Amino acid sequence: MSKNSSQKKNSITSSGEYYRLLELYHDAYDRVQSGGTGAGYSGIHYEVMNELRRYSLVANGREDALHALKGLLEEYERNVLGSKTNQQSDEDYLSKFDDL
Repeated sequence: MSKNSSQKKNSITSSGEYYRLLELYHDAYDRVQSGGTGAGYSGIHYEVMNELRRYSLVANGREDALHALKGLLEEYERNVLGSKTNQQSDEDYLSKFDDL
């Protein structure tokens, strides 16, 4: 096994890593939505692709890379933060705290 492959991981392992990737996702999403008018439009795409490679993920194009990064973030939210992304309304979530 090569040294590089042993360093790859399949999921986010810390909150610091999660927030760094979340910021990258929002920056990249904003640039894609702007239609490429912002400086560094393609550069952030390569940064996202590089991050995905660290998690053994492959994407074809900007939108696919954003989708893969969002999936990685959502997995962390479900498994670590206990979030029910897209499965639970805000009202349902807040109702848990009514009895407190």
